[in-house]
Amino acid sequence: MKIMMGRQPQKRNDAVTVKENTMQTYRWLLMLVLLSVSIFFGCSTVQVGQDYDPAKTFSHLRTYDWQSKIQEKTGDPRVENPLIDTRIRKAVDRSLMGKNYPKVSNGTPDFYVAYQFVIHRKIESDSLQSGVGFGFGSYGNFGGIGIGTGGDISEYDEGMLIIDIIDAKSGGLLWRGTGTRRVSLQSDPEKTTQNVNETVDKIMAQFPPIQKKPLQ
Repeated sequence: MKIMMGRQPQKRNDAVTVKENTMQTYRWLLMLVLLSVSIFFGCSTVQVGQDYDPAKTFSHLRTYDWQSKIQEKTGDPRVENPLIDTRIRKAVDRSLMGKNYPKVSNGTPDFYVAYQFVIHRKIESDSLQSGVGFGFGSYGNFGGIGIGTGGDISEYDEGMLIIDIIDAKSGGLLWRGTGTRRVSLQSDPEKTTQNVNETVDKIMAQFPPIQKKPLQ
């Protein structure tokens, strides 16, 4: 009686190889998904910007003072906080002194400093919530990957700090720096001070602006 030997073992080995290759591909895809998420959440919490007249020069600026000793009323109790006002002014003073701009108490300075602080309500969609699924057929011959996205819509408060540099002689705006970040209630005053200092430092790092030479 003859026993016919089929090629089942080879077929089995081929199926295992396909399954291993498929799993390797899925691992790379999953790594890419996780990498994109970590990069997104690794971004800085403070977004800064600036605006100024390129025709103006800043080399003549030497001394400064605050345009107003008392901050203008806004009607928002979250903003009209004398403790926050003191933190912002101290942070700006420290930054300008570090840039060799002394503050004058008598006489007219070269420029004045003013600031505004506003809080806006923002809406966001958490589109980074993802689901990754894997599927295999018999012996791994058939496989599939599914990546689903979706998220919740939520609200949050965004604070914007605006710092203005104003020409003392003309009263015109020379430079404006802005910084935005999420704000939340803090029970730790040191953490609040740290957030204010970080925001002011990143805004003032842009001043004085690096001006490009005019095209000939």
